[in-house]
Amino acid sequence: MNLLTVLLLFCFSSAIAANEEDEKVRQMYRQYRVLYDKGDDNAFYQHVHAFEAYLKEKKDLKSYYKIMTNEGFYDIKQNHLFRAIQTAQALDAEARKNKSVDYYYLATALMGNIYRASHDIRRAEQYFKQALDEVDDRDPKFTMVTQRDLAQLLCVKNPSAAIEYTTQAEKLAEERQDLDNLSLSKAMKLYVLFMNGYKDEFDKTYREYEQLRQQGDKTFNHQYDNLVEIARLTFDGAYQEALDKLKEERVFVDSSLVAVCIYDHAGDTENGFKAMKRRYLEMDSLFGLVQDANFNQMATERSLMRSREEASANKKAVKRLTNWIIGICVAFLIIYIMGRRRLVRIIWDKNKKLQVALERAEESSRMKSAFIDNMSHEIRTPLNAIGGFSGVLCQPGIDLSEDEKKDIQDRITYNVDLITTIVNEVLELSKSESEKNLRPDSEMSDVMINGLCRKLLHSKANDSNEDVETRFTTNVADDYTIRTHPSTVSRILKHIFENAQKFTEKGYIELRCEYDKPAGRVKLIVEDTGIGIKPEDRDRIFGRFEKGEGNFKEGIGLGLPICRRLASSIGGEIALDSDYTHGCRFILSLPV
Repeated sequence: MNLLTVLLLFCFSSAIAANEEDEKVRQMYRQYRVLYDKGDDNAFYQHVHAFEAYLKEKKDLKSYYKIMTNEGFYDIKQNHLFRAIQTAQALDAEARKNKSVDYYYLATALMGNIYRASHDIRRAEQYFKQALDEVDDRDPKFTMVTQRDLAQLLCVKNPSAAIEYTTQAEKLAEERQDLDNLSLSKAMKLYVLFMNGYKDEFDKTYREYEQLRQQGDKTFNHQYDNLVEIARLTFDGAYQEALDKLKEERVFVDSSLVAVCIYDHAGDTENGFKAMKRRYLEMDSLFGLVQDANFNQMATERSLMRSREEASANKKAVKRLTNWIIGICVAFLIIYIMGRRRLVRIIWDKNKKLQVALERAEESSRMKSAFIDNMSHEIRTPLNAIGGFSGVLCQPGIDLSEDEKKDIQDRITYNVDLITTIVNEVLELSKSESEKNLRPDSEMSDVMINGLCRKLLHSKANDSNEDVETRFTTNVADDYTIRTHPSTVSRILKHIFENAQKFTEKGYIELRCEYDKPAGRVKLIVEDTGIGIKPEDRDRIFGRFEKGEGNFKEGIGLGLPICRRLASSIGGEIALDSDYTHGCRFILSLPV
């Protein structure tokens, strides 16, 4: 009997005690473990049947099935194969009666272990594989143990399949970070590799096993340490030491088969034959028990297969009915959802149109109020000045000197220009509204950007205060060209530069051209040492009719909104550099 499977079933039982709040269950479980290890048949069976009856009465079917499974493993451990068959049959019947399809795998695995104890490798393999199919992903620990059982079963008959099962168990243990099962799975792989003489693969896996063992983690399972060391000694040529260790220590696998493998590595044919003879006699003593149980095994197998067929038929019927119900529900939902979506879409479209109309109306109202307020103030002031100075010129009896006449004329001209500028800004805003989409490529041309900047600077040089230096810097060659809309770029720079001149009393105004290679764009930067913009005004400065707090300079607050619309129309961007604190720095970014 493979004690690894017994240990697995003990883990199942320990979950019962760990999760059960009933003190009586804990006491019964502790007594059950003592009797299992002691091997007193009468006391064990009497206690386990009382335990099963209590769990059944509490309707704890999961624990009930697992205790019944452990009863079957106790039967196998004590070589009561006929009784183990009866236990498997009873377990299957209970699961069938209660329609507990999710626990069929327990009876199937129990049958696999009965056949393995009978040395019927073919049938044991069949039942273990069926148990893996039935458990699916509900019980990962059971899956890993069964994969190791299959590996041990097939280590001589089909080494490649055995190695694959241990690899699958390793992978599942790693996914679950389960060092206990990972160490057991690697050890089983080492056993398979040893039995088949795969030294290179054994060495690689042995190093991995040693790394895990040397970590000193308490969850590492040392059950197969002796077996692994015996294999290591054999591969190192220490055959007698390996045999001595095999006689003294438990290995939890077929020790006779391990001895045969050691003699085979040593080339000791005579002792290898004796070991095989002993194993044959040991197996022969079991065949009598197997022969007695054959008919009962066949009956149990038919019962198990019948339950599986019934379960399969029920599953197919339920699946067909479920598919019909799902199909009808899906059709109804599709019709309902399509109708509802159509209605909701209509409502959304109407709401969206109403929202747009409302926003336009509110914006129009706000714009109208702002326009009237700004225009009435900004135009009234220069008109009053023009009217006043005109009255002075026309008043009879006033004798003015030529200098006084020239001063009045300059003041009238200045205010007329101011009104003209305001009107031009309003017209330009109206024009830029129509240019909010990208301008056509047909209007683009190749422009030497340094020349365009110098031309603008030259035209504005005489407009600045004498205490203000105007300058131009660049990091591109004079013959460097970009393809863009030159007139639009000039209009944007003109607005920004005039703003800088308006608010800079001393210091400098610098126009700078930079090529941003990572972004593939040209940046035109206007930097001044003027009064700057307060932090609280920076977010709204690009809004229409917006001016900085406390800004009493002429203008109606349309210059920057016009610049942003014009930049957008040619695929560019304009922004205020908030990191610059010695005045204002505006950055116009253009695509090359």
